[in-house]
Amino acid sequence: MSLHTSEQAEHDRVNLFRLVRRLEKTVASSQWQESVSPSAKSPWLKTQAMLQNVKHARKLLENVELQSSTSSRNFQDIRKSLDSTERTVTVYQQYVTPKHTRPEPILPNIPLPSPKPRTPPPDTIKEKLGSPTLSPDPNTSISAQDLLLSPSESADVSGIDLLNTSAPSISFPVPPPSASAPTVAKVKGTPAFFQNSTAIHEELSEQLAQMATQLKRNAVHFAGSLEKDKAVVIEAQEKLERNFDVMSNQRVRLRDHRTKSWGTTWITVLSILVAVIGFILTFFVIRFT
Repeated sequence: MSLHTSEQAEHDRVNLFRLVRRLEKTVASSQWQESVSPSAKSPWLKTQAMLQNVKHARKLLENVELQSSTSSRNFQDIRKSLDSTERTVTVYQQYVTPKHTRPEPILPNIPLPSPKPRTPPPDTIKEKLGSPTLSPDPNTSISAQDLLLSPSESADVSGIDLLNTSAPSISFPVPPPSASAPTVAKVKGTPAFFQNSTAIHEELSEQLAQMATQLKRNAVHFAGSLEKDKAVVIEAQEKLERNFDVMSNQRVRLRDHRTKSWGTTWITVLSILVAVIGFILTFFVIRFT
């Protein structure tokens, strides 16, 4: 077992004992029961947090069991304690779980729209104005005696008939129906949403025209920007090509200079070596002769 693994096992063991002790104290205290009561602010969330802590403790217990070589009696006690805590918290969770209630539908509460007044068509108005009819009153009943005339009334009626036959018939012209009636009917029969749709259509047409103009300006602006950028890119390309040519020439020049300098250096070194060897030979010749 490496040093890091042993430190991690010891750390998990300490955290496990602390977490189990804290869970036991929390469940045993009366404050936790008050906090998970239905009148509390968020009891279901607190029970969920407790269950997450129990799961984390079980994970730590598994890690400690895998990395520990001691007896498993203590681990069994810890597992029993975790099981008991989980059962208690689960019971409280079932007690405080919020019920899912569907909201009341809004559609039945919306009032129905008021019916629009229907106007008769112009043809019906013309027919009513051209042929007026008189409906008899059903409540009035005429007896047979009222229909019979007395001798004096019959003489008067005959005289009236003679007058009517001798008098010329005069017919009064019926005034023609006004031409504005169909127009008024049509205006009244036109729905209001047609006018609103026309106004909206005009407004949308104006907005589309403005958008088209703005898009045209943007296209012109972008075209000009691209032309400028193209000129800058071409200029940079020309500079890079000139720099490449210069660097190539300098590279050839440096290669030639390096060859010459190495030759000169070796000649100088050989000359020095020859001079030193000659001096040593001359010294020994003079010394021994």
